[in-house]
Amino acid sequence: MLKNSRDILILTGLSLGVFMLLVLNLSLGNAAIDFSEVLHILFGGAAEYESWSFIVEARFSRSIIAIFGGGALAVSGLILQVFFRNPLAGPGVLGISAGASLGVALVILGGLSASVTFGNAGIIVFGSLGALSVLFMLLLISKFVKNQVTLLVIGLMIGYFASAFVSMLFLWSDQEATREFVIWGLGSFAGLDQSQLAIFIGLIATFSLLTVFMIKGMNGMVLGEEYARSLGLNVRRQKILMIFITSILAATVTAFCGPISFIGIAVPQIIRLIVKSKNHFWLLPLCFVGGAFLGILADVIVRYSENTLPLNTVTALIGAPVIIWTIIKMNSRFVRM
Repeated sequence: MLKNSRDILILTGLSLGVFMLLVLNLSLGNAAIDFSEVLHILFGGAAEYESWSFIVEARFSRSIIAIFGGGALAVSGLILQVFFRNPLAGPGVLGISAGASLGVALVILGGLSASVTFGNAGIIVFGSLGALSVLFMLLLISKFVKNQVTLLVIGLMIGYFASAFVSMLFLWSDQEATREFVIWGLGSFAGLDQSQLAIFIGLIATFSLLTVFMIKGMNGMVLGEEYARSLGLNVRRQKILMIFITSILAATVTAFCGPISFIGIAVPQIIRLIVKSKNHFWLLPLCFVGGAFLGILADVIVRYSENTLPLNTVTALIGAPVIIWTIIKMNSRFVRM
């Protein structure tokens, strides 16, 4: 009971941290708005200046994208680390991000945006199709491959294959298209309209909630597949569900926001360090809120730099030290054995 109380306390603290960063993100920018005024507008009050309401609304949309995007990537990372029993697994390892990048490259570099009026919606649609194509390929391969490490390697090879096509498209595209694709690849939580925002939140909220049905299976798989089978778990069905949910979450964030790095690997490590628990009833929501915290923290830093720092630069500065620490810890454990 005491341990659960500690988990609840950590979850509450992280949630308050996300809210404080949200208010900070709404107040920062070229038009600085006092915290009290931001809170007043958030809770339905009239703004002192009418333009402030529109500014806060635009910043609020960007902040919500950062919160849901960071949470989705962290949950994806946690699921994949359980699936592969490897603390260095993340949403990019299965080739999902590379598939989304190939879909976006077809629009920006392949000339589809010039021949058909797709705009930003085309990037999202083709990015999603590219990621989902990799997903269905992996689900098909998983019927014949029983070993998770082998599936991990296949996912990496699919990623390299997709990246090779992107490199070919670079050679055939003009300078303007190349620049646009590079900017997309840097990642951003900005640029979605209201309809796209609704789809983004709807997909992430739905598939994040579906992870509730995997809690028992994930708790069992942490201790090994044989133990999971002894609990009456259908391991094969559990694996397919884990790949499917992870892929949808990662594909959604990548297609809408670009290939955002490090959050999916770093956040589960930080949460495990703080919580020291293997119960995914707590780890899943803690990872979502922890990912939301890191996502909006990164966006605050980007906005504080007046958007001169790319999002992936900020997430790398935060996440890379965590991953280095994880590798050192793994090696020291191996040496002691």
